[in-house]
Order: sequence, then structure tokens, then C-alpha cells
Amino acid sequence: MTDANWWERLQDPLPGRVPKPRISGLTMVIDTGLPLSVVRDLLQMAAAHVDFWKFGFGSAGVCTPEVVWSKVSLCQEYGVLPYPGGTSMEIAIQQGVWQDYLESMRAAGLRVVEVSDGTITLQRSLRQQVISAARKMGFTVLTEVGKKRAGTLLPIAEQAELIRADLDAGAAYVLIEGRENGLDVGFFEADGRVRMSEVDALTRQLGPSATRVIWEAPRRAQQILYIERFGNRVNLGNVQPFDIVPLESLRRGLRSDTFALGLPPERDVGASAAKPLGKLDEPAQKPASAGGPTVWKRDEHGPSQGKPFKST
Repeated sequence: MTDANWWERLQDPLPGRVPKPRISGLTMVIDTGLPLSVVRDLLQMAAAHVDFWKFGFGSAGVCTPEVVWSKVSLCQEYGVLPYPGGTSMEIAIQQGVWQDYLESMRAAGLRVVEVSDGTITLQRSLRQQVISAARKMGFTVLTEVGKKRAGTLLPIAEQAELIRADLDAGAAYVLIEGRENGLDVGFFEADGRVRMSEVDALTRQLGPSATRVIWEAPRRAQQILYIERFGNRVNLGNVQPFDIVPLESLRRGLRSDTFALGLPPERDVGASAAKPLGKLDEPAQKPASAGGPTVWKRDEHGPSQGKPFKST
């Protein structure tokens, strides 16, 4: 350790952050049209903190092929999984070309696909057919539950049923709709506040399967709330590119908002001045984020408890 690296003197106030490849504490970044040079700089600085890189909605279709291919290559170089947003798949389904769309993605070297019905009406049988076909082609399948129309929140029982059906069909994770602004959609009020009672109701219905949910949470206050409720191994999506480092700091307790979660009940450090440096009382309870990682193994329907799951 270099003496000048002051940050190496510190331990994470919130322990338990798992390095990549991981199956919990996932971070999905949404790219709505970043310049290539910015993507390169962000990945060079913080790729270790990003698991998925989503080209939001159908944005790849209005960028030059050279830029899209370069972004895909950069993600692959830095160990981040790139994929196009679910709206692209919805368009492919609506136009009757979803099989060709999957074949094209596979030929391009992409290994993650998102299946959603945020805009279209998608029959349950076709939804499961698309998920199953993508899985058989070797894709890691992400699905999304929820509608994009402002003020829309699907009934909790319906969401739970969809999530379980998607996981049974082969989805690895299920995204909860939050759009890129986190306002007036799904679990978010018009001002961005989280309808936490509904979130808790969904997690109760899902039980252990709730660990396979990725909560879209574009806003810092939303991210803080999810970390407070579920710990720093909560899966978060639609993270803004310039929030990668701030979010990772929140996960580790390196910002005031979450630093307090790992403090002992006695927070007045000055009151312990008589004790040797570094000998503060241990907290009465470990924070919710402490402990070993959740571990899964991969079976025909996706990850389940056992050996680590790695996307290919």
C-alpha cells in the first residue's frame, strides 16, 4: 500500500460489497446517447462498478453504426454487458421480426436481451415464448414489469405473477419499470417519492425471488431508500452514467447518506475519547448489508442457490 493513497487507509463503513462477477448488488447504467469519448472515460474510471450497460429505448437506431459498435466493444473490453433497451424488442415483436432481431443480436456478439411490454400489449404466451427462445440461443434474459404511461401502477398481485412466470420461463432478472427520470410511473410518485408500502407488498409476495429483481431507480433519493431497505446488495437499474461513482459510494457507506447505516448506536465519537484509537464499541447489530454474498447456481430456468452465476 502506498502511503500517499489516503483512501486505502479506510475500510468500507458498509461491508459486504461483492466484486464482479456477481449476482447481487448489480448496477445497470442507462445510456440515452452519450458521446463515445464519454463512455470510454466512464468505463476506464468505473467499469468495476457496472454490470449492465443499456442503450436506452431505441437510441441505437439514431446513432451511427460506428459509434454503436465502438460502445459495444468498449463494454466488452471492460467486462460490462451491453444490451439494447426493451423498447427495441417491443418494436421487433410488434413488427413480427423478433426472431430475426435475436439472430442479429447474437451475430453481433451481444449476450443480453431485454423483453418488456411497457408500451405494447403482449400476450403472456408470446412473452414466455420470446424469453424461452432467447434463453435457448444463449442469451442472459432480462425482463421488465410495468407500463411506461404516466401514473400507471400495475396491481401488486399481477406484478408478482408476471415476475414468477418470467423467472420460470428462463429470465435471469426482472426489472421494475422506473423509466429514465423516475417520476410518476410504477412505484414512483409524480415528485419521485417511492411508494414504499407497495414495494414492501411486492417483496413479501415474491419471497426469496425478490433477490432476482432489479429496481430501476434513476434518482439518488430513490437509490438511498432502496439501500436503506434492502442493504447494499440490492440490484439497481437505470442509473445515470455520471452517477456510477456516487452510487458505488452509497453502496459502500462512503457518503453521509449511507455512512450512518453502519455506525454503532453511540455516534458521538468524541464521547469515546478515553478509549484507544480504533477501539470504538462494536455495533449491537450488524447492518443489513453485512455478511457473505448471496450465491446462486445456474439451472435450466436461470440462477438458483448454489455456485456463482456468471453471464457469458
